Amino acid sequence: MKTTTRRQESNLQESNLSESGFGLIEIVISMLLLGLLSVAFLPLLVTSMKTTVRNSTIATATQLVNKQMELARAAGSTCAALNIYEDESPLGTVTDARGVTYAPGRSVDCPASTYPGTVAVSVSVSVVGSSIPPISASTRILVTAP
Repeated sequence: MKTTTRRQESNLQESNLSESGFGLIEIVISMLLLGLLSVAFLPLLVTSMKTTVRNSTIATATQLVNKQMELARAAGSTCAALNIYEDESPLGTVTDARGVTYAPGRSVDCPASTYPGTVAVSVSVSVVGSSIPPISASTRILVTAP
């Protein structure tokens, strides 16, 4: 049988209490490390946000180019109808929910030399006040009459 004195038990309890939990130094060091990691990831987050905004702007401009192409195909199969399409701009400038303004442009090379024939139609959408180059597309449309 093992006998311990009160003094030995008290020393054991004190040593157990002093070793339990986190000390102030450990907490400060862990906060410092967490702060350093946060600062290290900050440029990555900023770059990804800029890329997301740019990609969203390009996607919106591409959708507007597709809309302009649909309007060109629906304009008709005569040079007169395509010239009217080129002159009028039903969309004008478009501003999206983020406040970015887009300006569509159109170009029709009519009249065709012979009928039936094809004419070149080019559509572009530029982002107003941005360094993003204009998004453009071109196609040829069959015309049957002047």
